[in-house]
Amino acid sequence: MHKKPLMSRLAQAYQDQKYTYFVTDGEGNCMAEGMTETDARIFALKYGYSIGREEIESSSPVNSEGYEVTYANKDVLCSEDFE
Repeated sequence: MHKKPLMSRLAQAYQDQKYTYFVTDGEGNCMAEGMTETDARIFALKYGYSIGREEIESSSPVNSEGYEVTYANKDVLCSEDFE
């Protein structure tokens, strides 16, 4: 049984998805990128490299009509005129 409530675990999973990790050799050369934290750590430990992380740019999706799909636009997206 999990000690943390479901919402806490979901919030942690969401936070984990906000970043992508890369591996560098310490001299400015990127050895690998676009990895999860665990994969980056394993790769870095295997070859003696360092890891870093970048925040993933989150942009709201846009539908075929060009409207941004967000909660704020729910009325526009659900209107009959839109269809």
